[in-house]
Amino acid sequence: MSSTIAFRPRRLAHANLWVSDIERSIRFYESVLGIELVRRERVLRMGFHSNGNTHHDVGMVEISRGQDRYGRDGKLQIPKTRGTSVGLNHLGWEMTSEREVVEAYKRARQVSGANYRTVDHIISRSVYVPDPDGNMHEFYADSLDDWRTVFNLDLEDEVTAGWDPLASPPTDDHRYPVDPPIRTVSEAPLHPVRIVSATLGTHDLDRLADFYVDVAGLTLQERDKGEARFGGTAGHHDLEIVAVPEDSKTGLLSFAFALPDTSDVTAAGEALAAKGIASELSESPRGAALVLTDPDGFRIEFRNQVH
Repeated sequence: MSSTIAFRPRRLAHANLWVSDIERSIRFYESVLGIELVRRERVLRMGFHSNGNTHHDVGMVEISRGQDRYGRDGKLQIPKTRGTSVGLNHLGWEMTSEREVVEAYKRARQVSGANYRTVDHIISRSVYVPDPDGNMHEFYADSLDDWRTVFNLDLEDEVTAGWDPLASPPTDDHRYPVDPPIRTVSEAPLHPVRIVSATLGTHDLDRLADFYVDVAGLTLQERDKGEARFGGTAGHHDLEIVAVPEDSKTGLLSFAFALPDTSDVTAAGEALAAKGIASELSESPRGAALVLTDPDGFRIEFRNQVH
């Protein structure tokens, strides 16, 4: 596919997960992982967690269990055929402006005739794009200067409706947060700053790597026989894709959060153990990481922030 599509996001901004028990996951992500719950949508069985870096670093939706769920415009938002099992819902990629989202959407229509799902979330406007393995990616631009006017625990109404990117001129405003105040969940063992990366497994590394350069518009930072690493325009390491055996799981293998530079990952592991939460230390070229799994088996890494 032509490189002329290239969304070119700034960075990975969130992971959205299908979970088996929304209330159990909300408790775990806030009280154990230390990521503050900032919004619920009880009808849609959703929860969103952030420590201030953006409106959410983690979103979660309870699996559908054979029931349709509807958005604020009355349109079907979560059909019963989606989210039938635990796994990745989508990765969210922060764009610089709405205009960049719309221009990439126009290029996609011209190049491939793609009819991507387009959504107005009030806090942001988004285009959803599947990669060749079926992993979904949200390319979005923030729509509000203060997302907390909508994402807060006093409101639980549905925020999602359809969006026509071609209906009106897009704005050039840059509304993504810059050096926002970071909150902590004081009683939690971990105090992460932001999500920093995700790792996906694939059976076809070449095809998936082409997608992330040509369509997503990420920069290929490193490539060897079995893996490739990519980053957005902000210059971070945002995504790793790894070749896995044909009989192995593809899709989301793990995602990672940055801890403050002053954090002691060994001490954090001991604090988790005191709560009966198992974790392990893992060494890599990017430094030591504390690794644990959530109640649904998602592998999550915590490492000191890399600037």
